[in-house]
Amino acid sequence: MSEQASAFDRNPLLTALPEAARRDISSRSRRIRLQSGDILFHQGDPADRFFLVLDGLIKLSRMSPSGQEKVVHLTGAGETFAEAVMFMEGRQYPVTAQATSATELLAIPSEPYREALAASPESCFRLLADLSTRLHSRLRDIDQLTLQQAAPRVVNYLLTQAPQDQNRRCIVTLKAPKHVLASRLSITPETLSRILHGLVDADLIRMDGREIEILDKDGLRARRQG
Repeated sequence: MSEQASAFDRNPLLTALPEAARRDISSRSRRIRLQSGDILFHQGDPADRFFLVLDGLIKLSRMSPSGQEKVVHLTGAGETFAEAVMFMEGRQYPVTAQATSATELLAIPSEPYREALAASPESCFRLLADLSTRLHSRLRDIDQLTLQQAAPRVVNYLLTQAPQDQNRRCIVTLKAPKHVLASRLSITPETLSRILHGLVDADLIRMDGREIEILDKDGLRARRQG
């Protein structure tokens, strides 16, 4: 099985489709390679496709009227993005997509996907179930960004990135540069640095560049509510 076919078979958005439709859409998809810093599309560009990340990381961001960038989401391997646009009027990308590392992805045409859904009510229900799960995840993100203070927000991020099968010590590798992560968590880079160094001083973590070793998961959990 090719890497592309395997990726199609693992992603919930694509496994919702009948196999024949999935194979047809896969054959019409285009592989794209980006270097760190490359822009895939800008906010407001016409949208006729969505994307599946095979490897690397894509930063989705919006620009405020004052010109300040706000990172909305970081999309990694196995995830899709820009899929909701195919169901919107006046299809334009609502965010800018930029690679934060060497990234490989598939550009999937929206129209064949919509046609496949129209021909299969069962696929529509499976897609709705997946989108509902994503909606709940986004609501949790909103709760964290609006209800939590900065320090618990950072702690919660570290715990969600940590391997769940490791009880005490483990390594978390930050997916993006710290200034990008700070924007995603709605804090300044200076605040993120101060919080991380506070966790180091408390012997809860150890830092080496983008690698963070969690020394005491229970200790971090105790700071989760803040």
